[in-house]
Amino acid sequence: MRRTLIASSAFLVLTGTVLVLPVYAAPAPDAEPVAPSIEAVDLGSVEAPADAAVVTADGAVVDAGPAAPVDAPSAGLPPEPATTAAGDEVASSGKEIDGVPALTVAQPDTEPFSAVGVTWAEDESVTGVTVQLRVRKASGGWGAWTTVEEDDVEQEAGTAPAGADVRGGTAPVWTGSARGVEVVVQAADGSTPQDVQMQLIDPGKSAADATPGKPEITDQANAAATMPAIFSRAQWGADEGLMGWDPEYAPTIKAATIHHTADGNNYAAADVPQIMRSMYAYHAVSRGWGDIGYNVVVDKFGRAWEGRAGGLASTVVGAHAGGFNTGTFGVSMLGNYDVVAPPTVMLEMVSAVVAWKLSLYGVDPRGTTTLTSGGGGTAKYAAGVAVKLPTVFAHRDVGATACPGQYAYSRMNDIRSMVAAKWVPGGGPIAAQSLLRNTNTPGPADVQLTRGDRGDKPLACDWNGDGTTTVGVFRKGRFFLFDSNAQDAAPVADFWFGNPNDKPLCGDWDGDGRDSIGVWRAGWFYLRNANSTGPAQGAFAFGNVDAQPVVGNWDGDPFDTVGVYQRNVFFWTNSNLRPVANGQVPFGAGTDRIVSGDWSGTGRDSIGVHRGTTFYLTNSLTRGSTDVTVLYGDVADVALLGDWDGNGTDTLGVSRGY
Repeated sequence: MRRTLIASSAFLVLTGTVLVLPVYAAPAPDAEPVAPSIEAVDLGSVEAPADAAVVTADGAVVDAGPAAPVDAPSAGLPPEPATTAAGDEVASSGKEIDGVPALTVAQPDTEPFSAVGVTWAEDESVTGVTVQLRVRKASGGWGAWTTVEEDDVEQEAGTAPAGADVRGGTAPVWTGSARGVEVVVQAADGSTPQDVQMQLIDPGKSAADATPGKPEITDQANAAATMPAIFSRAQWGADEGLMGWDPEYAPTIKAATIHHTADGNNYAAADVPQIMRSMYAYHAVSRGWGDIGYNVVVDKFGRAWEGRAGGLASTVVGAHAGGFNTGTFGVSMLGNYDVVAPPTVMLEMVSAVVAWKLSLYGVDPRGTTTLTSGGGGTAKYAAGVAVKLPTVFAHRDVGATACPGQYAYSRMNDIRSMVAAKWVPGGGPIAAQSLLRNTNTPGPADVQLTRGDRGDKPLACDWNGDGTTTVGVFRKGRFFLFDSNAQDAAPVADFWFGNPNDKPLCGDWDGDGRDSIGVWRAGWFYLRNANSTGPAQGAFAFGNVDAQPVVGNWDGDPFDTVGVYQRNVFFWTNSNLRPVANGQVPFGAGTDRIVSGDWSGTGRDSIGVHRGTTFYLTNSLTRGSTDVTVLYGDVADVALLGDWDGNGTDTLGVSRGY
């Protein structure tokens, strides 16, 4: 038995005597990070049970005995009502599946805990795991047996934290205060999970649990759509020291996924912060995901709680619908809505959260979208299968699960209607849109894609050397690079380089035929020869601190080099090893923005400027005259030029919403 304290510092609770006066009210306690703890009980496997476990296969249950409160004898008492560990009335059962080996453990006296789950070694061939459990309440009496199925919430393949021990498991079950537990683990199809562990979670307590105050998150996008007030991670006491995961981001949001936690429904309002901490500890540590899986959790009192870190307004990838996490926003109703109907106040908040999110990304809640399955153990569709779905869909639509429960699922059309009533057309998008044209002439975009969030900085280069330029994103020191301009393309590189306020650059610094990144910072260039985190291979000053940096192949050799545009004069160098100006040419006027590219297909880059809705391009660096004038885009657009079709000529593009 192992007990782990999940924090680097202890949580101190101060107590004292409060004198209550009729005129004044004591201030509510401030929320603080609370360190949960997990007691992991090893069960081993059917083939090799651990010391704490036994194996049975005849339908018998190893029973820890009829524990009862110390002040009341058990003999002659009526049977306890059939409830789940959390107190919900269901059919009681403590009987195994006959003929199927069961791994059983009885721990009648444990350290205090309030949530329990069972995990096992990740193995997609192990399916249909069923866990039966009951707990001994702090009062001393045993609750009824309840059945917990294999969890239908799943991390996206390939997005686990580096070195994480990602595990299969059940959902965490909120038990309330308990001191003992019995568990029976079976797989109905005869598969045998390995390295089974029972996880007993003590979420800790905070004086702020009962009085979280007003929700702290009220607006993260400054959009036309109204954001419902949401309690922050800090308000439910998230200990960010548990975070073992750097956020992953999708190109955009295309749909919302509705869940339930499949937990008990008899929780009190003051329990919810502890439930959130239990879920967080179980998902982040016990399952090895590094963070909580859902983006938002809504309780039965109509309150919304921030789940996964990374920004509620962003495209952060959650762990809520295996194979369909990327590009979706997971909202989960706290409770089991397979046994009761979700309250109206809960549905109102779910619809408000979803309406706000879909408004930001211009997604019509009455429409459909196509998502490509990433596969996985609980996904209903194999990896690579394109699935047409409503833009507001239930988890069971894509996963082998009953989620969000029969009663919530029967309300999906109502939820969509409620979302549509709150949705604001044009309330976003905050997602940035790129409009790319394959000729330097006026006309509609040949390529349109949504990639990144407002506040990101776009950049475009040929990352894989195939001759085609693709759009990437720089987000406050983090690069997301893509090898395709297809809307559903996934990032091929995701790494940190530079500082949040740097301007991103890219070019072929080492002549290997592939572009890599760099940044400009107040008159200095920092260039790297690989698209990964690491030191700059070149760092040098060139130009004034207020200059505009630019990159190109000015002399036709295999290397890209830098230039600057200051006071409407372009200065360039043909070497990043000895950065001195090899030439200069005046071009443009006023507040023009510099652009560069090979407009004529000669193998040498030249420059242009973007002014309002017009591009002025020159094919020579020896004269400051315009060869091509093109009207394209809107006044607020950001110029983004490249060889979008791989024909050897750079053409127009703009990004909108950055």
